[in-house]
Amino acid sequence: MRKRAIASLCLVGLAVGGLGAAAAPRMMAGDGEARPLRMFIQGQIGRLMTLRSELDVTSEQREAIQKIVQSHRSEIVAVAKPIVEQRRALRDATLAKDVNEKAIRATANDLGKAIGDAAVLASKVKGEVGKVLTPEQMHKVEDFRLQSDNAVDGFMEKFAKQ
Repeated sequence: MRKRAIASLCLVGLAVGGLGAAAAPRMMAGDGEARPLRMFIQGQIGRLMTLRSELDVTSEQREAIQKIVQSHRSEIVAVAKPIVEQRRALRDATLAKDVNEKAIRATANDLGKAIGDAAVLASKVKGEVGKVLTPEQMHKVEDFRLQSDNAVDGFMEKFAKQ
């Protein structure tokens, strides 16, 4: 579950990373004032920690999940590396001195394909992990997803108003 939590945090980071980079100076000011991005990230981490504690994963379940993740380790690395590489390439294209829309769009498409490849694998692994969790645990995971979606929607709404 720890790896899963870290992976979820990384995905959240990827999802808001580009937006956060542009908005961070204004939205994450260290003046103690409540800022939407800071509150959003703290909320996501808090929800993730709550989910982790509420799932009550048994040691047997934890072991089974670790075995599943371990069995897919090489596949996970194979789909994660291109995401990291393409995300960096998109960042570099976006921050380049001279704007090259064609290069930015091509790099974004490459990143999209890499994310799609990872999503296919994640779906496969999720199906295996789902067999280990109880229906109640799966319901808690689904509730977490809904809360996360609502938090993203709320963040975007606040951001649009600033």
